[in-house]
Amino acid sequence: IMGEAVNPKVVQYTKHMTLLDLMIKSGGLTDFAAGNRSVLVRKVDGKEVTYSLRLDDLVKDGDITANLNVMPGDILIIAEAWF
Repeated sequence: IMGEAVNPKVVQYTKHMTLLDLMIKSGGLTDFAAGNRSVLVRKVDGKEVTYSLRLDDLVKDGDITANLNVMPGDILIIAEAWF
């Protein structure tokens, strides 16, 4: 977990892990986070694929449809807001 998480860190993958699990383990989003501009980077067939995320919707609004399963090796990058 990189970027504007309260505690950016490496998290050990566990079976059935989701974005919400990662947010809980990292302490959530900082006041400077732009959660809905965040991305998940995943290797698929040897190529990096980037997925747009809606972390503000998930964490602040409780929109469970924004929750996704994560895979071993995924990188979560939480964007910084522009003021």
